Amino acid sequence: MRRSPAVALAGMLGLAGMLAGCADGGGTAEPASSAPSAVAEATAPAGTLPDPCELLSAADIEAASGVAFGEGMLVEDVAAEDRASCVWNAVDSPLPIVQVLVVAGADLAASQRESAEEWMGESADVDVAGATDAYEVGQGTILGMQVGDLFVEVSFMSADEGDLTDTTVAIAELAIASM
Repeated sequence: MRRSPAVALAGMLGLAGMLAGCADGGGTAEPASSAPSAVAEATAPAGTLPDPCELLSAADIEAASGVAFGEGMLVEDVAAEDRASCVWNAVDSPLPIVQVLVVAGADLAASQRESAEEWMGESADVDVAGATDAYEVGQGTILGMQVGDLFVEVSFMSADEGDLTDTTVAIAELAIASM
């Protein structure tokens, strides 16, 4: 089943909210807001969790996607000691959007894959250098994977039709190389 970029974006942000609830051990999690105002600059959580905004530069994303991006901003709705998410917006239009989510804790890929399939439909295995248990949903708009003891989700939401897996993998590999 094919979903529009707006539905995919809502799903992506909802997935981040679901992850936030799951990491807290809570029951039903409220999806994060899909409004651009939900994204604000903040500092990354302390500890060993990498700052997702430092994993990619705007130039990295442009090199992988061919689109100019602004600097990344931490998503406050998701920020906690065990997880953080950063969003980069295209400079000249509302799409594309790139999001990187990192969550502390090994072996989350299988459960998060199930959640992703509920939101976006069927998933498929994908090869991402430096990652294990990698999968894509939504024609490659969302990749989930294990990177050591972290679950990492990389999203590339675009108005372009077709499979975006190659672009999202290229962005994910740049982020992983910075970890």
